[in-house]
Amino acid sequence: MRECTGKEITEEWLYHLGVPEGEIPELAEHSAVCVPTMMPYITAFFMPRTKGDRPDVIPDGCVNFAFLGQFAETPRDTVFTTEYSVRTAMEAVYGLLGVDRGVPEVWGSVYDIRELLSGSVKLMDGKSPLEIELPGPLNALKKPILRVVKGTVVEKVLRDYDVIKEGMI
Repeated sequence: MRECTGKEITEEWLYHLGVPEGEIPELAEHSAVCVPTMMPYITAFFMPRTKGDRPDVIPDGCVNFAFLGQFAETPRDTVFTTEYSVRTAMEAVYGLLGVDRGVPEVWGSVYDIRELLSGSVKLMDGKSPLEIELPGPLNALKKPILRVVKGTVVEKVLRDYDVIKEGMI
């Protein structure tokens, strides 16, 4: 693709969209703007980013153009997820078509204690963090802490997510 012109790229995608072949050269020449660019390497996902180093989904002044996918700027999200690409498409469609509808918030699992508890058990192949041997005096703290949470909502949550198992208290 490095050698292709914008016109050639446009002609190709117009062909694949089913535009009549006789109309393709004229449309590619006078009805579209295509600027060939090389996409970043896979390591780009892990590079530090700052606001403004990616284009806004709908750049200022655009009425029929938007950037979609993981290299467009969208608030409150992280790159490298399918959700990110879907969210940028929703922002583009809603913004360009004037749809009065909000893009759903990003799922905040990183802040959900239930997901953190569930994840910690799953990471240890179903073993509770309370079943592992802790270093030094930390092991001696397990029983007193379990007595403190006994009969509380905290115990229920810990049981629901297999951190506390039968016979531990």
